[in-house]
Amino acid sequence: MRIRTLWVVPSHVAMLVFSVVFLTCYDLYVESQGRLPVPVLAVNLCLYAVAGLTAATMLRAAASATARDRIIALYRAHASVLLPLAAVVGASFVSAFSRTSYLDEGPRYVMYPAYGATVILLSMLLPFPDHRRRQFRWYLFAAFAVSVAAVLTDVWHPGTFSILPDRAAGFPRNPNGGGFLVVALGCGLLSFERVRPLDLLVLAAMAGAVVATLSRGAILLFAFVAGCYVFCVVMQARRRGMGALVRRVGGLALLIGITGAAVTVLIGQRMFASRGSRIEMLLGREQVVGPRESRIGLLAHSWELVQESPVFGYGSGFTSTMRPGPHNIYISRWLDDGLLGLLCYVWFIAALGLTFWKRRYTPGLVFAGVLAIEGFFNHNMLEERAFLLLPGMLLTLSFFAVNDPLVVSATRRWRGVAIARPGIRGTVPPNVSA
Repeated sequence: MRIRTLWVVPSHVAMLVFSVVFLTCYDLYVESQGRLPVPVLAVNLCLYAVAGLTAATMLRAAASATARDRIIALYRAHASVLLPLAAVVGASFVSAFSRTSYLDEGPRYVMYPAYGATVILLSMLLPFPDHRRRQFRWYLFAAFAVSVAAVLTDVWHPGTFSILPDRAAGFPRNPNGGGFLVVALGCGLLSFERVRPLDLLVLAAMAGAVVATLSRGAILLFAFVAGCYVFCVVMQARRRGMGALVRRVGGLALLIGITGAAVTVLIGQRMFASRGSRIEMLLGREQVVGPRESRIGLLAHSWELVQESPVFGYGSGFTSTMRPGPHNIYISRWLDDGLLGLLCYVWFIAALGLTFWKRRYTPGLVFAGVLAIEGFFNHNMLEERAFLLLPGMLLTLSFFAVNDPLVVSATRRWRGVAIARPGIRGTVPPNVSA
């Protein structure tokens, strides 16, 4: 057995465990049940786990100038994303000085953006070692499979995880959060340039899990991801000729059939036997947004508050005093951190999407679109596990996808064109383990 194997195998196992525990929110579920073996918040356990998994990379950087230069180059290449992320943190600290900021629970709501930025920065180093990066999709697949299984467990045994017994959720416990997590993980798994059996399986499983949550926002997110997948696959097939187009259209037709059958089986389960309003909405028999929709009233009230203080907002943590909250991260940032906080958050999402666009990294670009859309339905985005871990991971994967000659060579073989462009600032020399 080579010495390298003694390090690589435990590293893979550790990443796999991390994925199925923290990416799936299993640690948060365990905390909610009071089963944590140590008296510490699960949110801190995630930070400790990320730090532990990146410790070897950072120690190597401390001991080697070459490794240190590679990490500096990685972060320098993402300055356009990290700058707005720092601005979000700065806006949170500045708004904490407002008289109406909510500090009754200490600096918790002030520190959320700083905590999130720290996790994002560290998560960029998770795919940094070569051996992890080349297997990273399987880590994501493990997390995706466990998340879907947890959601389906809620269908067959209602209330196992979900706080709502008539809607599935999985480990996030909130059906909306469970649907968002499944869709977000799916973005990192799909290959948007071709039709693979794995992609069809992921999309079908994603559709089933999303329908099981009965989350309108998650259904919209799935429609967006599926639409992007179909568009990209068809456009790539047209460039390859009629034969490729026919084969891929056939694959998409198979996907539709599998998805339809999966949804039909799910709706027939005991959980949905009462056929409540959300099932009727799914079947097109009720309006998606009815005249008595509570979220419309909450949004209207939030907008009135914004108009009363449109520039400075009300201070960090103010929206946590609103029950149940505005259900909109853009309004939430505006209320908490003022117009500056809103602009900084939008700047971060836009910079994230633009970076993926320049690199032609479709999974990341679609994921950025999912974040932008989910923000209209979720005011807790800065606390969502997918928001904390996936941006950093996908940024590093996209960076190496355009800078690693081995990746570019493999891409050239099956796509017919190279996606790398010379002159990208901060290029990292490939094939050097960290």
